[in-house]
Amino acid sequence: MLTKKQKQIFDYIKKFIKENGYSPSIPEIGKRFKLANSTIHEHIENLKEKGYLNKDNYKARSINLFEKKEFVSITILGMISAGQQIEMFEQRNESIAVPKTKIKPNQNYFGLKVVGDSMIEKNINDGDIVLVKQQNTTNSGEKIIALIDDNETTLKTFYKEKNHIRLQPGNKMMKPIIIERDRNFSIQGVVVDIIKSTKSEDTKFEEKTKIEKYSQLPTNQIICGDAIDIMRKIPDDSIDMTFADPPFNLNKKYGNYKDKKASEEYIKWCNQWFTEIVMITKSTGSILVQNIHKWLIYHANNLNKIAFFKHWIAWDSMSIPLGKTLLPAHYGILFYTKNQKGFKFHELRSPHKKCSHCNKMIKDYGGKKEQINPLGTLLSDVWSDIHRIRHRNRRDEHPCQLPEPLLERLVLMTTDEKDIVLDPFIGAGTTALASKRLGRNFIGIDIDPKYKSIIENKLKNVNYRITNGYTYNKQNPKITKYLRNLTISEKEGIYPLDNPLLLKSQRS
Repeated sequence: MLTKKQKQIFDYIKKFIKENGYSPSIPEIGKRFKLANSTIHEHIENLKEKGYLNKDNYKARSINLFEKKEFVSITILGMISAGQQIEMFEQRNESIAVPKTKIKPNQNYFGLKVVGDSMIEKNINDGDIVLVKQQNTTNSGEKIIALIDDNETTLKTFYKEKNHIRLQPGNKMMKPIIIERDRNFSIQGVVVDIIKSTKSEDTKFEEKTKIEKYSQLPTNQIICGDAIDIMRKIPDDSIDMTFADPPFNLNKKYGNYKDKKASEEYIKWCNQWFTEIVMITKSTGSILVQNIHKWLIYHANNLNKIAFFKHWIAWDSMSIPLGKTLLPAHYGILFYTKNQKGFKFHELRSPHKKCSHCNKMIKDYGGKKEQINPLGTLLSDVWSDIHRIRHRNRRDEHPCQLPEPLLERLVLMTTDEKDIVLDPFIGAGTTALASKRLGRNFIGIDIDPKYKSIIENKLKNVNYRITNGYTYNKQNPKITKYLRNLTISEKEGIYPLDNPLLLKSQRS
C-alpha cells in the first residue's frame, strides 16, 4: 500500500522512463518534488520494499520498474486516537493508493490517520495511516476501531473475556480499557494494513534505547537543551519529584523559543515528556504539572493512563480578562504519583487565625473547637495565600516567573531533604532556588542559555535554611529566634503567619 507521496513519485518515475528511456536521478526526483535527497532515498527504499521498484545502489540511473500493479483510491475519513480522545470522522479530503490485492470485493474500506502512541509496540505510530475494513464483529487479538459511550473512538487490540471486553494498548506505560456489559460499545472496523509515515515515531522510539544514560546524575546543575532529549539520558527510577510548568502554547516568546504549536502538535509534545517523567520517577515519587485549564483537561486524561491521580490544586492567582469571558482567577496544578500507594506525602496545616487581644481562635468551627487540631486545619486544594510576583523590580526577564513560596510548598509537601527535584522547563529558576533553600538537590533544564546564566547567578546568593521539619512560622519559638538573626533580604519569601506549617511525614 502506497502513501499519497509514494504514489506521486512512482507515477513520476514511470512517466520519466517512458518519455526518456532511462530512469531519473535522485536529485532530479528531489527537484521535481522539492524534497531533500535523503527524503527521496527513503521513498525509493519504501517503494523497493513494497515491490514496485528495483535499484542498484552502486549505479546511477538504475531505478527499474517491477510489474505494473493496479491501485484503488481509499478515502482517509479522519483521525483516530491511539492514546487520547480525538473526533474520529473529521473530513480531510485526502486519499491513499492501495493495491487491489489488498482489497476484497464487495467490502467497504476507509483510512484513518493515527494520533498518539498507545500502539507503538504493535508498530503503529503517530502519523501512520491504518487501512480499516468496515465491520461490526471481530475475534480476540485483532486490532479494531472501537466506539465507546457513543462519543469516544480509539484504536486498540480487542479481547473478549468472561465478564467484560478488554481493549489493550500496545504500550506498556498505558492501562487497558475495560468495557463492562452495561457500557455502550460498538466495533467500527478491523485494521487490515498499516501505511507507515515517513516521519514515523517508531524510529525515534527505537533510538531511545540506544541513548547513553548519565552515569552520575547532574544534580544541582542547570542544563541547557531540549527537555525530552535530556530526560532520556536520566536513568529510570531516579527522580523524587518533578514540577513541570511548560509553555502554555499562547504564542509567547521565551528567549529563542516561540510558544506556538497546533493544538494537536502541542498535546502530542506534552504526552512525550509525560512519558519520560513517569519513567524516571521513583516508586515513591510525585509528578506535578501546572498549566491553564484549556490544556489541563487533556493532560489529566493522558496522565491517568500512566500515573495515579491525587489532587487538582487550584492556585488562586488573578489574571487579566480578555474579551467576553469569566475573569481567570486561578491556575491548575495536577498532582500525580508513580504508584497508587507508598508515595511520599508530608502533611501541611494552616494555623488557626487568632484574636490579637485574647489569643483565642476566631472561627467557632460549629462549637467543636476542642476537637480541632490545635496546630491548624489541613491545607486544602485551593491556595489563595500565595500571590503572583506583581512588582517589576522583583521579576526577571522571564515572562512567567513563579513565586518562590509556591515551589517551597510543593517541595516540602512531596520530598525529604537531599531528595532530587527535577524541573524540565525551569525558566526563571524558582524550583532550583526553592530546592536549594530547603536542602534538596535539583536538576533544571531550559532550552535558552540566557535563562541558564540568570539562574546560576541567583543560586550563588541562596543559602540553605534550617527548617527542623517546619516551614518558617512565628508561632514556633525556635523559628522565631532564628528569624531575628536574618537579614531583610534573607527574610524575603518567608511564609507569613497564615501560611501552612509542615507537621509530619506520612506515607499514603
